[in-house]
Amino acid sequence: MAAALGIVVLSGCTMVGDGLTGVRARPSDATGCVKDCNDQYKTLYDQEQTLHLTNVDACQALSQPDKDDCLSAEAARHGAAMDALGDAKAACQNDCHRQGRHRG
Repeated sequence: MAAALGIVVLSGCTMVGDGLTGVRARPSDATGCVKDCNDQYKTLYDQEQTLHLTNVDACQALSQPDKDDCLSAEAARHGAAMDALGDAKAACQNDCHRQGRHRG
C-alpha cells in the first residue's frame, strides 16, 4: 500500500507546489527537481525492499505447496512494484525537464 501511494506521489512530484510535497516546482531548478525525484525514489525503493523481505519471511513460514505459491506471487508483486517505481521515477524526472517550457 505504501509503495502504491508512493508511486502516485512520485509520478506527480512536480505537479503541485512546494508546500504540499516538499518537491521543488520551479522551472529554473530542474537539477533540484531531479534530485527530489531521486530522493523520493530511494525512499520508496527502501520501503518496497523492506516490504518484500517481510513478505518473503511470511511466505517462508508456510508449509508446502503454499510456500512456493506465496513466494511466486510475492516475486511477481515485487517485480511489478519495482517496475512501477522505475517508471514513476523516470516520469518525475521528465516532468522536471518539461517545466517552464512555453506551451503554445
